[in-house]
Parts: sequence; C-alpha cells; structure tokens
Amino acid sequence: MLEFLKNYWPLLVCIVLIIVAIVLLIVFKDKENVDDNAKTENNEKTTVVANDEKNDEETKKVEAKATKKDEKKDEKEVETTEAKEETKTEETKTEETKNEETKNEETEDATTEKDVNATEKKEQAQKYMVSYDKESKQWVVKKTGATRASKRCKTKQEAMQVAEKLAEKQDLNLTVKKKDGKFQKKSNAQ
Repeated sequence: MLEFLKNYWPLLVCIVLIIVAIVLLIVFKDKENVDDNAKTENNEKTTVVANDEKNDEETKKVEAKATKKDEKKDEKEVETTEAKEETKTEETKTEETKNEETKNEETEDATTEKDVNATEKKEQAQKYMVSYDKESKQWVVKKTGATRASKRCKTKQEAMQVAEKLAEKQDLNLTVKKKDGKFQKKSNAQ
C-alpha cells in the first residue's frame, strides 16, 4: 500500500481537496440560507412588531375615544340628574309653602275648636278606674292614660275609698270593675 500512496499521492491530495471544497461550499450555502432565513425572520418580526405597535396605538385611540364618550355620557347624566333634583326641590319647596299656608289657615280656624274639644275630651277621658290585677293579685287604682298605677291595695273596698278621694280632689269620674273585668259601677264626681 505504501507503493500505491507513493505513486498516486498527488491524485489523492486532489481528491481530498475537492471533497473539502465541496464540504465548504455546502457549509457556506447553508450559512447563506440561514442568514437569509434569519434576515427574513427579522424582517417578519419587525413587521409583526410594527403591526402590533400600530394595533396597540389604534386600540389605545379607540379606548380613549370610548372613555371620552363615557365621560361625556356621565357628565350629561349628572347634569340631567342635577336638573331633575333642582326641579324636584323647587316643586317640593312650593308644595311645602302651600301646605304650610293651608296648615296655618286650618290651625287658626281649628285652634279655637280644638281647644274647646280638647278640654271637653280631657274632662271626659280622664277618670280613675278600680280594677283587679290577676298577676299581682291586687286591686289597682289607675288614672286613664297613665302607665303606672296610682295605688295598689289588697281589698276592693280599700281601693274604692282611695279612688273616690282622688276623683273628688280632681273632679274626675270613677269607674269600678269586677274581678272578672266587667263594669260594676260608674260614678260622676260632682
């Protein structure tokens, strides 16, 4: 084999050089294709980024317009509600003044009648009552309209004596009830 290499070495070197050249050409073409692909990808990315930026700007503009419209609507609504409130307050004020005027006229006319009726009702309504309290098992002397009893007694006779004295002092009527709550006696104190 050494003899073969000695005789044909220049041919072998040429073959190796040709193979290296072919490999280098393939590598450089691939590198150019990769560079071209990278350039096209970069161009595509820049166009995509540019388009995205344009879209973002457009959406921002649209959103700004929408918010301006919303603000204008809100301002209009506020103005209309304020106007409605003003008219309502004016209407209520006029109604209140009318009501006050009519009330003043009515009260002037009715005060004399009410005073007379009130004194009559007080005289009629206020009276002393003697009744039996089942819970405390006591007889109670109470003025009508009062929340508390004037006097509590163990016997009905004692309660009637107390009630008669109080009714005479204040010129009021006296009502006596039975133990079951039915009326027994009504008397006028005069």
